[in-house]
Amino acid sequence: MNGQIIRTFFDTRYPLDFAYAWDNVGLQIGTLDKTLTGILITLDVTQDVAKEALQKGANLIISHHPLIFKPLANIVTDSYKGQLIEQLLKSGITVYVSHTNYDLGHTGMNQVLADRLALTEQAVLDPIDDTHGLGRIGRLREPLGLNAAIAYIKQALSLRHARFIGVMDDDTRIQTLAISGGSGASQMHHVKASGADLYLTGDVSYHQAHDMRQLGLRTLDIGHYAEHLFAPALKKELEDYGVNVPIYASNINLDPFTFV
Repeated sequence: MNGQIIRTFFDTRYPLDFAYAWDNVGLQIGTLDKTLTGILITLDVTQDVAKEALQKGANLIISHHPLIFKPLANIVTDSYKGQLIEQLLKSGITVYVSHTNYDLGHTGMNQVLADRLALTEQAVLDPIDDTHGLGRIGRLREPLGLNAAIAYIKQALSLRHARFIGVMDDDTRIQTLAISGGSGASQMHHVKASGADLYLTGDVSYHQAHDMRQLGLRTLDIGHYAEHLFAPALKKELEDYGVNVPIYASNINLDPFTFV
């Protein structure tokens, strides 16, 4: 199967012009004009992920986060990124990125998170048209106490840890959840106006957390790594689309944080 099917798939479902202007998405290393031997899907591209692709016989890596984000002034092969790019090129491994275009897609990152939480009455939190936009808002099937809601979210999203911002009052009933995968603190005022009982996002800074607390916005910082669900979700979507080469969700644990 020729790799151009990947370009067709993303052009159809998650077109590059959905991505924010600051983002860098699409083909980043190599070419899609070749016969695919296998596809490895990952949250980030690292040297361990490149080795995993080689071990599995995959000559295409699809990553959610860009390997090349800002323009490169040079490719120096005694630097980590230079070594990684050299490794990928020598191994004939293509890298394709789908980041904010996937986040804003109708069936993309935030839809994956909302579905894993089994939310009902789902709607786009910050729409760009009738079906696409950033974030989701929806309801749990029944209201839960705060601690029970947090436990359910961690289990549903396969999270080992999370940070809560707000007053820990277990008498609070949680039913309406707003979600923005990745770094969504900039949406705090929009989420507060939505009336959500709890906001799920990642990468909340110290000062942003203070602002959220002053707003009275209960927030669960689920971390950026919650987006690891990208890999199994996209694997299924590509298989359903008819991509009939071996497709793998990466087994590499890419969470850089260990809580001690």
